[in-house]
Amino acid sequence: MTRKILTRQQKMYKQLAGTGKYVNTGKVLIGLAYQPVPRQLTRNEEFIQGILLDPSSHVGRDRAIVFFVVVLAACASLFVSCRT
Repeated sequence: MTRKILTRQQKMYKQLAGTGKYVNTGKVLIGLAYQPVPRQLTRNEEFIQGILLDPSSHVGRDRAIVFFVVVLAACASLFVSCRT
């Protein structure tokens, strides 16, 4: 009796079907290509990821805000001093 030679693909299907995660119908493995949809990030998670992945953009923005506040304070003090 000759033994049927399994192809690499058939061996892989047998191995995956043996894990119990997939259902082997004989032709295809049901659930083999399933990829769960990633959940949506909350606003806080997006903010933290943005800081962790690109810290240079936030540093520049923070510097611009500080500069604007300093200029605004200088203008306000000049306005008050010129008024009196």
